[in-house]
Amino acid sequence: QIEDFTSTTSSVPMSSVPLQFLVNVYSSSSTCGSGPSLSCSATLQDGSVVYVTVGLLWQESIVATSDQLIAEIVTFSPLGLTKSSLQHIPSTRNWMVILSWTPEYSQIGPHIFCFSAIDNMELSSELRCVTLIVAIYDCLHGRVTECGTCQCDTGWTGHNCSKAICKPHCENGECVLPDTCSCDSGWTG
Repeated sequence: QIEDFTSTTSSVPMSSVPLQFLVNVYSSSSTCGSGPSLSCSATLQDGSVVYVTVGLLWQESIVATSDQLIAEIVTFSPLGLTKSSLQHIPSTRNWMVILSWTPEYSQIGPHIFCFSAIDNMELSSELRCVTLIVAIYDCLHGRVTECGTCQCDTGWTGHNCSKAICKPHCENGECVLPDTCSCDSGWTG
C-alpha cells in the first residue's frame, strides 16, 4: 500500500494505492556466473601508490579474466592518459588494454586512477583505484617531496633545482653557483 499525507504529522492519507509485485521464480540448468576478475601487475593493486616521472612515457597493462567475453575495461583517468583498444590474449580467458601516459609539468602531484572490467553479461569486476603521483626525479640540488615536486636546497630554484640564486643579482655575467657569478669577458667583481 502506497499512501500520501498532507503533512508529516497527519495520520489520515489523502490517497492510497495498492502495490503488487510479480515475482517469477524458475529453475535453470545453468549456474549463475561470476563477474570478471582483474589480474593486473602488482603496481596496480587497489589502494596502491605509483610514482610516474614527469615528461617520461609510463606504460602499464590491465588484464581481465572471465568465462564470458570481456566487453570493456572502463577507466577513470587523468588528462592525457590513453588506453589501447581491448585485445584478447589467444588461447586464454584473458583480455587486456595497455595504458600510456606522458605527464606534463602542470600535472605534478597526485592523480586518482580507477578501472573495472565489464563482460558481455554486464557483470563487472571490482573497482580498483590507485594514486598516480607525477614527480620530478631529477632534482639536481634538492629532494623530491611526497607530492612529486622538488624542494630545492638553499641557493637553488627552478622545476628541478638547477638554477642557482645569486644575491646580489649578476649584472654582467651568469650565476653559476649560489652567490657565485661567472663574469662576462671584460668584467670583474
